[in-house]
Amino acid sequence: MGTAKNPQGTVDSLDLSDILTADTTDGPKVTLYLPSDPTGAESDVVRRTFNALVKQAADSLGSDTSILDPVRTEIDDPLFWREQSRGLAVFASRSFHRVIRIPVEVDESATVGLSFHLLPLAPLIEGSGSCYILALAKNSVRLFDATRNSIRELPLGSIPASYDDVIEEVPERQIQGRSTGRDSVAFHGHGGAADNAGMLTEEFLREVGQGVERELGTARSQPLVLATVEEHLPVFRKVCGYPVIVDEVIPGNPEHSAPGDLRSAAWRIITARRDAAEPALRENALTEVSAERGSTTLAEIVSAADEGRVDTLYLPRDRGSVSDVAFADRALASTLAKGGSVRTLSSGEGGDGVIATYRH
Repeated sequence: MGTAKNPQGTVDSLDLSDILTADTTDGPKVTLYLPSDPTGAESDVVRRTFNALVKQAADSLGSDTSILDPVRTEIDDPLFWREQSRGLAVFASRSFHRVIRIPVEVDESATVGLSFHLLPLAPLIEGSGSCYILALAKNSVRLFDATRNSIRELPLGSIPASYDDVIEEVPERQIQGRSTGRDSVAFHGHGGAADNAGMLTEEFLREVGQGVERELGTARSQPLVLATVEEHLPVFRKVCGYPVIVDEVIPGNPEHSAPGDLRSAAWRIITARRDAAEPALRENALTEVSAERGSTTLAEIVSAADEGRVDTLYLPRDRGSVSDVAFADRALASTLAKGGSVRTLSSGEGGDGVIATYRH
């Protein structure tokens, strides 16, 4: 299992490809969810809860409980219980098992059926996209690629590593009166220390911004979140051509910020951005339904998902509004397996609280 350390404990990769493949095989499927403890302090309680859920699943399976054997063996590892996140998701079928440590709390449940129970993972599936984080301080420039669950530092390439790297090569006398080219921004200092400092800071931001353009390209759709003092954002947006710079920063000097803290702060911004766009997103989806390019009827959505016709599946964050969880699980699995997207909404429309829009 690929793992990434962060403040929410040990988090495993959420690549579901192997689970989706196993979901199409014959035989019973077991899915367990339970809350965990990233500190490890409650590991004994979590382990007892897990054992109770395994017993519950075994009772539902009847005489043949062998598909649970690999899960029991893996969970017997004492080290595993010392490295936890906020929740556990366990999947098992014939010749397949997987345990995923997830960074969200989940309700205890044991489900045995012909398909895996994926609905509780919908918010994580939606949030498993990526963003870039640029930690921009005078003494340190760092670039990260982050998901909701993990973060890794990228090589800077042509991006300056610090203010000194830029200013040492651009004497102040070359800054004054120089035309910048982009956006016709020019420096017109008259020799004052404050003027010169502002000009040199802007030149630093320009060099970093142009380096970001070169390293990331200008046709990317992955959001870029800046961790920097707020007054740098408008200048950076003006001098950097990267097309998706988020209009809110992680404020303050990020020089000594831990990568996990930057990741958490960035996703708070990304999540707030998503929530603000939700009313328009729902309206657009329902417009597609009205035009017969989508549906709010779960049975129709499952059929379309199985045929690969679902472009985006919208699921309610309140799973209690879903009348047929097994159908919703199937719609979710088929949508993902056929390359569709999954989004969650604060509340749903229609009796099942599910909306799907179709590929044109």
